[in-house]
Amino acid sequence: MTILEHRMINSGDRVVVAVSGGPDSVCLLKILLQLQKWLNINLVVAHLDHGLRPQEDEKETEFVVSLARRLNLTVACDKANNVTEAHGTSIEEKAREIRYKFLEKILDEHGAQKVALGHNMNDQAETVLMHLLRGTGVTGLSGMPPVREERFIRPLINISRDEINSYLRQKDIPFMVDSSNLEKRYLRNKVRLELIPSLINYQPRLIEHLGELAFICRQENQFMEEEANKGLQMVTLDSSDHSLDLSLTIFKNLSAALQYRIIRQAITRVKGNLRRIDIKHIKAIIDLANNVKPQIKINLPENLMAIKIYERLRFSLGTGTEPGDFSYLIKNSGRFEIPEINQTISLEQISIKDFMLSSPSPHEAFLDLDRLQGPLRVRNFRAGDKFMPLGLNGSKKVKDIFIDNKIPSEQRKRIPILEDHKDIVWVCGIRIDRRYRVTEKTERILRCNIE
Repeated sequence: MTILEHRMINSGDRVVVAVSGGPDSVCLLKILLQLQKWLNINLVVAHLDHGLRPQEDEKETEFVVSLARRLNLTVACDKANNVTEAHGTSIEEKAREIRYKFLEKILDEHGAQKVALGHNMNDQAETVLMHLLRGTGVTGLSGMPPVREERFIRPLINISRDEINSYLRQKDIPFMVDSSNLEKRYLRNKVRLELIPSLINYQPRLIEHLGELAFICRQENQFMEEEANKGLQMVTLDSSDHSLDLSLTIFKNLSAALQYRIIRQAITRVKGNLRRIDIKHIKAIIDLANNVKPQIKINLPENLMAIKIYERLRFSLGTGTEPGDFSYLIKNSGRFEIPEINQTISLEQISIKDFMLSSPSPHEAFLDLDRLQGPLRVRNFRAGDKFMPLGLNGSKKVKDIFIDNKIPSEQRKRIPILEDHKDIVWVCGIRIDRRYRVTEKTERILRCNIE
């Protein structure tokens, strides 16, 4: 049994069961209820209304509340205020972040020890394939761990979706169907509905094999991470809250595989995560370490820098020097590099339909193309800059917007500003000018993206 194999639950635990109302979570709840006395656990049902499907979400909430009451279980429900404002590059990532915050809150409020999630073997296979398509290493091929952070558990991770559906049919257990699972604009749904059925024609045991691959990679990844942690301790010279110095003398004598993982761990230690860090950044850092120049540096995402200082490799956050002034004319759509700040701005005209289907991101802006008076120009901040921020009345200094958003002074010159021939239209990543916002009268839309 998966629960015993991975020591997911201890006797006396209170377990929060995340129940969406779908077949997987309902099956999980029913099985844990059957095992409740044998495992000596207490159950709490948790349900979050994401607010993305008004009619369906309300019905699912009613279904879960009714189910919990019939089973004489405590139920905790909440509704997300605005999923689109959460961190993440897609609506799925934003919803996931809000969902986990909700579950952690319920965990604390009810004095629970574990949160049980309904992910199954098919979900695992989909996750592995998605990581593979996006580009990944052994960590990504490890998929979802059965136990994460010693709190989140996945008792159904070795059970297939067919087995779950068969169990529900045999027991005549009702559940809800999420219509969004059929929308192919989401990558996971396309993998589930198109890619996997096609691949199964070549290998009928695909789901099982991908689950085994995830297990093998997870075991090897855990071993390598433990070795990398030992290696990081060995090569660390100095560390602070926002800086970490490694000995290049020792580092360059380690294997390439260990160097790769030590760099990842060093970045995590300084930055707190690996967000926006990919293989090209790791390779650039290794090239930096091997560079013949005694002092050289590279800028990395989210204000992180890697600096070679003789025989030291320093990872530093928020200590970059201020770039010089830059200003580039943009005469047409496309992708434009801003080398002074190691960023890129992309401009493209999109349809009203694409705009309605898009997921807002802090790094993206949508402007009324017919209001813009080109050519556009991208530049950095100048003293005295003003515009009319969306959501505010009247004009405001860009400097005051930086202060309101707690942008450190040393970072302000690194924030691009997009303007037409007379106005600032977007302080990139922060706010657009309200005069250029998309309205019901807008006919053409310009999507702007900074990365």
